[in-house]
Amino acid sequence: MAKRKTFNVDDLKDWVNERLKSDHLTPEHRRGLANALDHVLHKTGNYKGFGYVYIDDVRPCLDDETGARAVNPAWTDDHETRRFYY
Repeated sequence: MAKRKTFNVDDLKDWVNERLKSDHLTPEHRRGLANALDHVLHKTGNYKGFGYVYIDDVRPCLDDETGARAVNPAWTDDHETRRFYY
């Protein structure tokens, strides 16, 4: 019988969680990562739910010259894909 190859699911979850916060990925890319991780977590019995990442959770909110909160345009593309898995 062939040796079973395994990997640490927590390491994958941490890796995906970091990428889901990224300003450099498209919403489609983030959806694909979340879908793949969701599948792995369910198949291995490790699914514990997810939450949404908000811009305030990633970097401090800074005011611009007028005192209005500065918003990174990358965070307006698709907030549903800004997730973290428990």
